[in-house]
Amino acid sequence: MKEFYLFPVIIYTLLILLFLVTVLIMYFTIHREESDLNKIAWRHSVGVVIVGVVFSEGVEEGCEAMTYEFERRLNKKGYKNYLIDELIKSKRAFSGSSANSLKLLYERLNLDIDSFAKLHHAKWHIRAKGIQELGIMEQTKYRKEIFWLANDKHELVRNEAQCAMVSFFGWSGLSFLNAIEHQMSQWHQVQLLDKLSDVKPDAFEDIREWMESTNESVIVFAVKLATLYKCHEVYQGVVKCLQSPNSQVKISALEYLRLMPQEDTSDHMIDNYYAGDTGYKLAVITALKDIGSEKEIPFLVKELDDQDNDIKVAVANSLSTLHPLGNGFFETYPFAKTKPWKEIFFQITNKKIA
Repeated sequence: MKEFYLFPVIIYTLLILLFLVTVLIMYFTIHREESDLNKIAWRHSVGVVIVGVVFSEGVEEGCEAMTYEFERRLNKKGYKNYLIDELIKSKRAFSGSSANSLKLLYERLNLDIDSFAKLHHAKWHIRAKGIQELGIMEQTKYRKEIFWLANDKHELVRNEAQCAMVSFFGWSGLSFLNAIEHQMSQWHQVQLLDKLSDVKPDAFEDIREWMESTNESVIVFAVKLATLYKCHEVYQGVVKCLQSPNSQVKISALEYLRLMPQEDTSDHMIDNYYAGDTGYKLAVITALKDIGSEKEIPFLVKELDDQDNDIKVAVANSLSTLHPLGNGFFETYPFAKTKPWKEIFFQITNKKIA
């Protein structure tokens, strides 16, 4: 009997739950539709203003496209953020006077204040977004606050701050390298180098100082800068980097030396060869293929006996280029008919023929 009375209760409970779920689904559906309609309206009103500013003779004329509804929506945080995002997209797409007009509009609407406020937000990704907005919109007046964030504990925040400083001031924007404590990722270094590709350096003395940094990633970046700008003045400092215990420092130094060799470069590479790991040794052997001469042949022949087959292959490749006999050297090698040299020599020979 007890089960008989419980059954209707269970049925009513399930019906109530089903009703509540249905109501929630309807609520979120209506809310989403309203949100979509709002975005359509936002897109139209913002688009009209941006087009007006970009294709008019100035911000004042372009601002005539601002309606009462546009100005009313500016009181909404979500609308402001949407407007900032659209201005950022447009600024990236245009250059010259059009880009400058977008910047002036951004300032005219005091949107820089909203972006600046994000720098003090508790969430790191919002701080990073604020920095990015100020950087793209060339708001150099906030340079002090952005400079301090170049050493923030969150990687994305400090990366955006460092990129912003370089966007603002070019070479002098790299002053954060004197103060940062955190390591710079390889990808971030690529981003900075890309921003500096058209920038003329103020003084190569800065590179010398950065190569003495206690932050190893700063040393790596300094060597990459020297490579980018073909800075022969820091050659001896780069040679010194070959003695670093850090493999990335050594590899970066090798790339510089490979592209800007001097008479003693090969000797320096060989002198530091045995202090490196396998990756470094392979990089040395590959570099010798490009800048070496017959003088390095005895060293390379000796390294054919290395236990690592990858090194054997790299050495054989370099010898096929540097040795006067070319691939013919393989026939003179005492172990040419035994494994693994037989397969290595055969592979290199056939590859060159192909």
